[in-house]
Amino acid sequence: MPQERTLLYTGHEFTVEHVRSHSQQGPDWSAPYTLESRRIIFPTGRTVLDVRSGDGTWLVDGLTAMHFGDAMVYQLRLAARAARHSMVVSRHRLPRADAAPVFCLLSPRSLYRVHAAQRQLRAGDAGADAIASLVDELSASRRQAPLTGAVARVKRLLAETADCEAKLSMRDVADAVSRSPFHLARSFRQQTGLSLHQYRQHLRLAAAMERLADGDRDLAGIAHDLGYCSQSHLGAVFRRDVGVTMGEARRMLASARI
Repeated sequence: MPQERTLLYTGHEFTVEHVRSHSQQGPDWSAPYTLESRRIIFPTGRTVLDVRSGDGTWLVDGLTAMHFGDAMVYQLRLAARAARHSMVVSRHRLPRADAAPVFCLLSPRSLYRVHAAQRQLRAGDAGADAIASLVDELSASRRQAPLTGAVARVKRLLAETADCEAKLSMRDVADAVSRSPFHLARSFRQQTGLSLHQYRQHLRLAAAMERLADGDRDLAGIAHDLGYCSQSHLGAVFRRDVGVTMGEARRMLASARI
């Protein structure tokens, strides 16, 4: 998978790069990759891909951070031919990973901190401490096991439609995977720790942050595209779950994309 790598920071404890990957393959698995050293991969854009290592397969979206260990072998399969943005932290001072990859779900607040830290590093500000804090926080985050059955299918559906199917109801989601809304909601919370509504809300906030990082200044347009009834509605949700207003986020994240 072709990649463009931009070095953002290098120090004694870790190195930080922005990586832009381009999918040129079909729906098949990539050739196996072998990592030279442990690394943590934070999402900074919407993406839907499968990661396979050993006997496990995980679905990765715009809320999922990945922690790989030394000499770990894995394969990727992207759901669509699109660029994938991520911030990669690597080198010897990172916490040791398990024998298998570790996948953690980021909260909207943590995801915003990832974007903000990348922006600070690009500007030459003190972003290294923010990266170290995110790494420490990830060690204590809820780990995602490989999802199975209807929950895996609905997580993929939510990731693929969070920013383009604003009118998709939870009953529509349940019908798409041939489950009752009640049983799907219960299974989804058991496996992910979030309700279906919370998960989709977080995906939409991730999409909003990506657009702000890309320089989109049309807050009303972002709200409309993501299915909110008004800019003020999205603004209230954004401030509650991210911790800053959309205007503050727009000023911080402007030109965060590389």
